[in-house]
Amino acid sequence: MNAVRVSRLAGIAALGGGLLLSGCLSVPLPKAEADPTRFYVLRTPAATPTGPAGTARVYLQPVELAAYLRSRPLIVRAGEHEIRYRDFARWGEGLEAGVARVVRESLLGRGAAAEVALGAGRTPADGTGVILAIRVLACEGTADGGVRFRAGWTLQAAATAGAAGTILGRGDFLSADLRWDGKNEAALVAQLSAAVDALAGEIAAALPRAAKL
Repeated sequence: MNAVRVSRLAGIAALGGGLLLSGCLSVPLPKAEADPTRFYVLRTPAATPTGPAGTARVYLQPVELAAYLRSRPLIVRAGEHEIRYRDFARWGEGLEAGVARVVRESLLGRGAAAEVALGAGRTPADGTGVILAIRVLACEGTADGGVRFRAGWTLQAAATAGAAGTILGRGDFLSADLRWDGKNEAALVAQLSAAVDALAGEIAAALPRAAKL
């Protein structure tokens, strides 16, 4: 093979490589898609004191959740035995923390308690005050536009030396007459916020009996 032919073949190879590279560079790169995930938090509706200011010290224990509620996505119930997680609609804080926050703010806003302390094992050393325990059993929308929020609660007098205190009140709260459009998660969260506030209202009504402790 003479030098002229070698040079010609090298030129053809270089030209082909350049065309190939040019073709690769002309292919549009995929565009990055925006993350569709939205995050939501419960809010506390404005509360107005409805009576004399409460004097009870309330010690709110960590809120318990039914096992299926411990995931971050919002839940829509499709049937009696079927739930669907909205993967792109998530709680911005743990649901147990959100419920505790709203209950605390609502009790204080209603003037139902002088103090509401949060935290595991927060009990008064002198045996005064009230221990509040809450367990959330349902917190979801339904496919037909309903809203389900259910929670059991107990008010117990604090006691010293590990002794069990007197049960001052207990309840099984179930939301009623709350609706959403089945599509807008922000609307669902607004209704669930109203349900948690109503739970706090039920607890507040039981506190006057404890205020003398």
